[in-house]
Amino acid sequence: MIRFRQVEAFRCLMVTGTSVGAARRMHITQPAISRLIADLEADLGFRLFNRTKGRLEPTMAAVRFYRAVEENFLGLERLRQAAETIRQEASEGLTVACQPVLSTGLLPPILREFLKRRPGLPVKIDTVNSPEILVRLQELKTDIAVCQAFPPLAGIEMEPLLEGNVLCAMPASHPLAKKEMIVPEDLHEQDVIGWLPEGPLSRGMEEVYLPDRSIRPRYTIRTHTSHTRYAMVASGFGISIVEPFAAPVWLPHGVVVRPFQTEVRYQYVLAYPSTGIRSDIAHDFREAALTVAREHDFGHVTRKDSAQPV
Repeated sequence: MIRFRQVEAFRCLMVTGTSVGAARRMHITQPAISRLIADLEADLGFRLFNRTKGRLEPTMAAVRFYRAVEENFLGLERLRQAAETIRQEASEGLTVACQPVLSTGLLPPILREFLKRRPGLPVKIDTVNSPEILVRLQELKTDIAVCQAFPPLAGIEMEPLLEGNVLCAMPASHPLAKKEMIVPEDLHEQDVIGWLPEGPLSRGMEEVYLPDRSIRPRYTIRTHTSHTRYAMVASGFGISIVEPFAAPVWLPHGVVVRPFQTEVRYQYVLAYPSTGIRSDIAHDFREAALTVAREHDFGHVTRKDSAQPV
């Protein structure tokens, strides 16, 4: 029966090219390497190396076998790296991925509620954009995410959390601030802070919010993040269509918001790696998030009536 130590010796010998190098890599003696290789050849039933002028030359069978070994060692190396990551990142804690705009408005009350249930528990917050959140979920690098809804993806589950109204942000001195509701036509020939797509799954926001091609804003600046759009508005570069969670942060900086007339709604979700297994800690975070969604008044935000995985 093939043993892992034999395969490890074979791989080291193929990589280093000499039994001396393989022995050093494995911290054993040359004779031990020779014995492991001889035993492996006996178990496999074919020769792996020919000795030519004192040198070991791999046979064609060895080359073919090495390809299979590398495929399996790559999987083992990924497991080793995953274990190292878990070890370094406090495996008894919780890792939460969150979009920047939600990390200032929505995440703090969720964490406050969560830490009532788990006082003193270490929490790591990865504040990243949507595409990076999806990568972290698929690669099992985060336990749970708080983010905007996204199209179904393999390896990820979503659970509805909140809905938010689309707003229009502007300086308090802007003429449109006198209106109670901003309509798409109001943006015609206005200086507007526009959007950059966050990834291949993103739709152009102009198409989403301004489907009428006759409405032509002047896009002075474009950016990925809502906080940056609010900051540009506060600095007087124009107006912008924004989500609601960052509004309280920017109101003291001379920014006002008005509802924007559109059928679009912001959909916010909890997202998990779809392993089918969740820890008690992740379950407590979920309960804290749903409690906050149900009981807190964020303004321009409503709780989803049903919270079922989709």
